[in-house]
Amino acid sequence: MAEIKKFRKVLVANRGEIAIRIIRACKELGIRTVAIYSEEDKNSLFRTKADEAYEIGIGKSPIDAYLGFDEIIRLAKSKGCDAIHPGYGFLAENSLFAKACEEEGVTFIGPTHVMMDKLGDKIQSKLVAESVGVPTIPGVDAAIKSEKDAVEIASKTGYPVMLKAANGGGGRGMRIVRTEEDLLPQFRSAQSESVKAFGSDLIFIEKYIEEPKHIEVQLLGDSYGNVVHLFDRDCSVQRRHQKVIEFTPSLCINDEQRQAICNDAIKIAKAVDYRSAGTAEFLLDKDGNHYFIEMNTRIQVEHTVTELVTGVDLVQAMILVAEGYALDSDEISIKSQDDIKLNGYAIQCRVTTEDPANNFAPDTGTITEYRSAAGFGIRLDGGNGFTGSVISPYYDSLLVKICAHGRTFPETVHKASRALKEMKISGVKTNIGFLLNVLNHQTFVSGQCNTGFISDNPELLNIRQVTNREQQVLEFLGNKVVNETKGNVPSFNIPVVPEVDKSVIPGLKGTKQIFEERGAKGLADWALEQKKLLITDTSLRDAQQSLIATRVRTKDMELIAPAMSVYGKDMFSYEMWGGATFDVAMRFLNEDPWERLETLRSEIPNVLMQMLIRGANAVGYKNYPDNTIRKFVKDSAEAGIDVFRIFDSLNWMKGVEVSLDEVLNQGKIAEVAMCYTGDILDEGREKYNLKYYVNLAKEIEKMGSHILGIKDMTGLLKPMAAAKLIKALKDEISIPIHLHTHDTSQVTVLQQF
Repeated sequence: MAEIKKFRKVLVANRGEIAIRIIRACKELGIRTVAIYSEEDKNSLFRTKADEAYEIGIGKSPIDAYLGFDEIIRLAKSKGCDAIHPGYGFLAENSLFAKACEEEGVTFIGPTHVMMDKLGDKIQSKLVAESVGVPTIPGVDAAIKSEKDAVEIASKTGYPVMLKAANGGGGRGMRIVRTEEDLLPQFRSAQSESVKAFGSDLIFIEKYIEEPKHIEVQLLGDSYGNVVHLFDRDCSVQRRHQKVIEFTPSLCINDEQRQAICNDAIKIAKAVDYRSAGTAEFLLDKDGNHYFIEMNTRIQVEHTVTELVTGVDLVQAMILVAEGYALDSDEISIKSQDDIKLNGYAIQCRVTTEDPANNFAPDTGTITEYRSAAGFGIRLDGGNGFTGSVISPYYDSLLVKICAHGRTFPETVHKASRALKEMKISGVKTNIGFLLNVLNHQTFVSGQCNTGFISDNPELLNIRQVTNREQQVLEFLGNKVVNETKGNVPSFNIPVVPEVDKSVIPGLKGTKQIFEERGAKGLADWALEQKKLLITDTSLRDAQQSLIATRVRTKDMELIAPAMSVYGKDMFSYEMWGGATFDVAMRFLNEDPWERLETLRSEIPNVLMQMLIRGANAVGYKNYPDNTIRKFVKDSAEAGIDVFRIFDSLNWMKGVEVSLDEVLNQGKIAEVAMCYTGDILDEGREKYNLKYYVNLAKEIEKMGSHILGIKDMTGLLKPMAAAKLIKALKDEISIPIHLHTHDTSQVTVLQQF
């Protein structure tokens, strides 16, 4: 056996679910992993699974970012990677990439570039198959050089014919042509698609087999001439040559046919001393004859079902073979072909963000709900499906592969159906309904589908629409408002605005005038003299933090402002600014909070205007420089804010010092608030007890605050605790106490001095 080269770090040159699959395999082998990602994939799940992740392809298109193998190899070498695993798609079957890796001393986890050249090209692989006596589909053994040649060869082969991209895969560059009139338009179309997908316009022609079944054989070879098969898979359920559902083993062949196909697959692999995982694909005609069509020199999407029925981890085997281990080594433990046994059946369903009702058009958007299936016999291979995931139009629409494993095929079908029904995905359309229709179709259950199954059964697209109750409510309301009112404004859509005699407003006097006459200290003393409860109304701020946040506009507030001035003349203050105010007004309503302040100040001239300020965060979500805080406070004071309720969520008084100092400099009313946490009635608490809050209140008074605020953000302040706390504070400090609670059940006093 050759020298074993243990990998310390592997770069995964792919994205999505196959990247996660490879990363997991490496982790189980004790190998560190490096992920690469494009700008469009910066928030993708796969990059978080790796030990390291680096952006590539800056300035390139989303696809080209993953095709620049020079950059990928440089990155691998600079990060100390021993090897690169290409997954499937992108560079997985690019022989130039494999060769470049070999030349740069980075192990390519897969076959050599020579093996790829012989088998990765459809024409070359056909020649290899014929050289070892494996039947192939009648046609030509070279790419078509001209349109004239295409016409002559198609005529000689006999219609219908199949056009295929020589370097193709995934159904791209493939066309069925039934008449000579259709040949050249389809030939040009296939060339164009092949250039875009594979960078090559090489097309060849072969006889099209009517109603074939698509059978493939999983192969695994090492560097010592050992090759085994891991039995077959049925991939006949296809749409436009793209596989939709795969299962193993095939039901349409008997044991003798299975042995013949598997043996032919091994012949092809051994002809080139194939190493690593690969898949030989065959078509089965109506008479049960099989024809080799191509070899995929990589891991395939549907490898998961083979792993379930054989117990062989194909991705780990690829890595171990690349390290130099033989198949019969203890690490891989496949001593001979007889070691590989079939255990039951497995089905893979590819859940995609495609809309079957709209010709399978890919859907994009944000996933708002994602609940996975689970349970005995279910395997999930996901990469892009999670709540909050943004599905872009740039990449494959695959969300998750759901695989079911059972003892019998009907049992496995039931497991797969159950799992699909458990999946709950909202925000984007999926093909789940379509997959369920396929699984429930008798032709599929009998295992007799051919490659035309989907196109021949249009009833598969009869999908029951999932009820969206929220959408139904909106449609009901829309119908009522638009269609049934016949242009008349419904009564519920007419705002009720209190009638107010605005002429009395200039003569009204309230806390604003007391403040102007006595100053901040004088207003605080006046508050202490009051025997009644003084109330602060927070509607102007909290309306921006409710379910209708983005619907409460300045003009709505302006409509009721005169009534607030008249009927609320005895209010202590109106709190009308906070962090959410700025966030909602500027991001959603496209309004200016400063203009709102000026508008409401002019309409309510007799009651104090109050705001909530988060200390060093102001109305933002991070710490700002001191000069920024001071400028904000100064401008707010000049624009009309009278009372500044200042707090720090951790009661860190250093965080409120700058805000408080500037409020005092501006001659405004400072209300430093302490956040109530825990329960002072629980005498076992070591920190957040009554003594803690009393001492904190004394510190706040000493700092120069005119009012003490108590901020009960989560409704933790119980009635008995509130009475005990307020009484103790009144005995210890000489400034007014302002209680703000989020106790929506109103068990605690809402606002109190």
